[in-house]
Amino acid sequence: MTATKAERHSAILALVNRGSVHTQQEIATALARRGLRTTQATISRDIQELGLVRSGAGYRSSAALVRELVLSVELVEPVAVIKTPPGTANLVARRIDEAALPGVAGTVAGDDTIIAVLRKRGAARQLKELLAYAG
Repeated sequence: MTATKAERHSAILALVNRGSVHTQQEIATALARRGLRTTQATISRDIQELGLVRSGAGYRSSAALVRELVLSVELVEPVAVIKTPPGTANLVARRIDEAALPGVAGTVAGDDTIIAVLRKRGAARQLKELLAYAG
C-alpha cells in the first residue's frame, strides 16, 4: 500500500525515537515491513521535512539532538550566551530561530557559542524550555 505523508512521517519518527535506524535503506526496509512502500527519494524528502539529523547513533530529531548539545545558558540581559560542543552551535541556533519564540529577536552562532538577543525579560524562560536546559 502506498503510504500517506502523515503515515510515513509518523512511522519514521517512531523508528528514529527508538534509535534503530542508521541509513535511508534501513528506514525503507522498516517501512516496508509495516506495509508502507515508498521510494528512496521520498524518504530523503521526508528526512529533510522532519528535520532529522544523522549522527553516529543514527538518525535523530534535531530537537532531541539540540537537548543533548546545550552545555550551558548564561543570561546577560538582554542576551543569552549558549555553549555547545565544538561545531554544533549552528544546529542549535537554527532550532532557536525556527521556533520563532516571540521573546527572541535572533541568534548569532560561532563554532561552539551562540548569542541569542532577547526582546524581553521573560524570554529566557521560554528559551531554556525550548532547549530543555534546566540549569
